[in-house]
Amino acid sequence: MGSFTGSSKGLPDQPVRTVDPEVERLAQMVVDGLIARLALERAVPATSLLDNLAGQLEQAAALRRLGVVRRTPSQQRSSSPTPDPTLTRGPAHR
Repeated sequence: MGSFTGSSKGLPDQPVRTVDPEVERLAQMVVDGLIARLALERAVPATSLLDNLAGQLEQAAALRRLGVVRRTPSQQRSSSPTPDPTLTRGPAHR
């Protein structure tokens, strides 16, 4: 690991960065447009979201009681017509 042992020189004067007024105006227009769009969207109260979640949980519980299981894509791929090796195995040899 190196260390800085040189003399402490100051950095040369750097030009002050400025933002192009047109870029600043365009950025402000985009932000104002997003705020306006969000203001027009219908707000969903938190209680409605919780009621929706409760309904989904009740439905999931009912499906579980009925023995319905959702398969993931990896399970669907693995359910090929290949027989289960535990079912095709003959008597155990000792």
